[in-house]
Amino acid sequence: MSKLFDDIYFSKQGGFEESHYVFVAGNEIESKLDQKNLTTLYIGELGFGSGLNLFVTLDTWKSFKNPTSVEFVSLEGYPLTEDILLTLNKSYPNKNLWSEDLIRSYENAISVWRKTQIENLWTYSWDHNDNGSRFTLKVFLGDISVCLPHFPPIQAWYLDGFSPGKNPDMWSLDTLKIMREKSMPGTSFATFSSAGFLRRNLTELGFVVKKKKGFGRKREMISGLL
Repeated sequence: MSKLFDDIYFSKQGGFEESHYVFVAGNEIESKLDQKNLTTLYIGELGFGSGLNLFVTLDTWKSFKNPTSVEFVSLEGYPLTEDILLTLNKSYPNKNLWSEDLIRSYENAISVWRKTQIENLWTYSWDHNDNGSRFTLKVFLGDISVCLPHFPPIQAWYLDGFSPGKNPDMWSLDTLKIMREKSMPGTSFATFSSAGFLRRNLTELGFVVKKKKGFGRKREMISGLL
């Protein structure tokens, strides 16, 4: 639970499955990983949080015999502490999530950022056991207005900030305009939110927006393409 935004980072019941349903399936990531003419798949995430979407996507990538390489680009203005990150491991003990090396690497990047406010990029990578492709994580630390302009062109968006009512900057029209600038024809997006203003703004920016059934008791979610 975030005290600042009064919202949860992930559900302890079905959170892994929900992330896969909303973001991986919502963006058809599995079919994208299987595209033979694609050298690298660029996934953009708004809201790194506990890293759950990262691990769900990484787990999916590892399950393929011959996946394309992935660059998973995210941002985080309020990095979580080690004890909170490790609650993710406790919630999903059968999954390979936060290792000691990964946490140390994240904490080092956070420490540098807090001292300089300039060096704000954390990177980490995994090599695939079968084909030598690589999964690269990049997390920009800081305010979304500072971080998002540094994203590369993105082919699939995970819109996963806290709810629009509690974190309006993450869902503002200014943010969506930058997201649109970082997209290309065919770029997809998916989000748990189905707020009317979000659907209208994405449509005005050129995205084809579709409502679909949400996960579990969530009635609706949206996804779409540029």
